[in-house]
Amino acid sequence: MSDASAGVRRIVTALPKLSSAAIAMALLTGTPGHAAEEKNFMVDTTGDLAALCGVGPENANYSAAIHMCQGYLLGVHHFHEALAAELEDDIYCTDTRNPRPSRNEIVAEFVNWVDANPTVAASEALDGLLQWAAVSFPCK
Repeated sequence: MSDASAGVRRIVTALPKLSSAAIAMALLTGTPGHAAEEKNFMVDTTGDLAALCGVGPENANYSAAIHMCQGYLLGVHHFHEALAAELEDDIYCTDTRNPRPSRNEIVAEFVNWVDANPTVAASEALDGLLQWAAVSFPCK
């Protein structure tokens, strides 16, 4: 089991410790050449998420796809912060690069990672995203 998978399991086990209001707040807060299809919007797999995040502006679903992608990434980040504070344990740490990369740059890094690691595309979206974050932004 990878450290990221173990971290995801710790988070899932801690869910009952959080208030339902904190969980509700976390849930409400979710590269060109990829094709975004309607089925990708269910975000079942890491590949679905990468398809949404990697869609180019020429795609008819661009606006919805990129907003779904960025909302999902931001929602997971907020959810991670809330759980990490409760557990006093992080799966990944905040990006410390200066200047800080834009959302679009972070999204492109995720898509490139999924493209470079095709076996992760079949994993659950949350699992794949947290694996990427753990590898890309380790806690030192």
